[in-house]
Amino acid sequence: SFSRSSVNYMAGCQTALSNMVMSFVVLLTLELITPLFHYTPNAILAAIITSAVVGLIDFEAAWTIWKIDKMDFVACLGAFLGVLFMSAEIGLLIA
Repeated sequence: SFSRSSVNYMAGCQTALSNMVMSFVVLLTLELITPLFHYTPNAILAAIITSAVVGLIDFEAAWTIWKIDKMDFVACLGAFLGVLFMSAEIGLLIA
């Protein structure tokens, strides 16, 4: 879901119709192309999702937090790394 929202955002979609089109495409993919994903390595699927989500990271906001308060930046970085390498719950606990 998050990666689909990322794709919509990067494509400049602003209406609910884009979500309907995306749902239709996902439905077609599930019905027609899913058997091909059985032979695709998980690392490839993870790379596809990661490439769609990378554009959502706001480096300027992190830089602004660094300039304003170093401890807030450490909390931000801890949350980011915790979510990246463990889970969302662990990332929030670290922050």
